[in-house]
Amino acid sequence: MAKRKSKRSPRRKYKGAFKLMPIVFALATLNIFTRTTFNNSLPNFLLGGYVSGYGSGGGGSSNVITLKEIFAGGNFASGGTILPNLGESIGRNVRQNALMGIMGLIGVKVAQKLVVSLGVNRSINKLSSSVGLGSTIRAN
Repeated sequence: MAKRKSKRSPRRKYKGAFKLMPIVFALATLNIFTRTTFNNSLPNFLLGGYVSGYGSGGGGSSNVITLKEIFAGGNFASGGTILPNLGESIGRNVRQNALMGIMGLIGVKVAQKLVVSLGVNRSINKLSSSVGLGSTIRAN
């Protein structure tokens, strides 16, 4: 007699947990990018000119660029000199902030290695499990 085919139980679909550390390090890298190219922090770059309290901070004599200024177009100021386009203003910012940007990116990579080696991931996972969010939030 031939062997019967057994029915397999359907596989459970695993809902992926919200991974915290990749998002934290991506935001840190994006903040370094905006500081280097636009001479502005990430929140100020995104919200400057749209939300009160967040601004370009320089009036007309700064080389700080916000997202609103990019969408509006026009002239960009850098150290009292009016630059005719966005490219020149970004170029000046990159030349002034390149070393800081490189050091920041190296710092983020070192921090990623330290988080794993010091066991911060395990601590965050234990904390999220003890609070009852272990299947929703994971460190990595």
